Amino acid sequence: MNQKEFTIHPKKFEVKSISYSDSTLISSVKPIEEGGITAEKAEDLETLVEAPLLESCKILHEKGIKTVFSSANKKDIANGYAYITLDLEALSEKNREIALRIGKLGTIHGATMRDGIYIEIPIRESSTVGEVKQEAVRIAQGFEQQ
Repeated sequence: MNQKEFTIHPKKFEVKSISYSDSTLISSVKPIEEGGITAEKAEDLETLVEAPLLESCKILHEKGIKTVFSSANKKDIANGYAYITLDLEALSEKNREIALRIGKLGTIHGATMRDGIYIEIPIRESSTVGEVKQEAVRIAQGFEQQ
């Protein structure tokens, strides 16, 4: 299994909310650079999560699943994937099994180091917000309430 490393960088909180239509190309999606902020409620995700992954992160939040990082913007095209990172230690046993089956195990670096799961969603220059959103929602719906 591939290992990935993730780092939380504390930054100041700035409210940024940009809407994109489903037909917008990922290459037009601007990154949200703020990080290291935990969403306490689903509405908080709107300022922390980029449009293509917002609905899926809300679904995960409603299921009691903590997302640590996510990214789906023009900078991710070079890597070939958008991603959602989950806190492995905060998952139920069943959701841990699901996450390990579909994602890559890694270490989250922050105030305390812990295991995380990096779930990748393939993207390319011609990918649209709607395509990424649809795949991310499909993945999120595969998890169980915890």
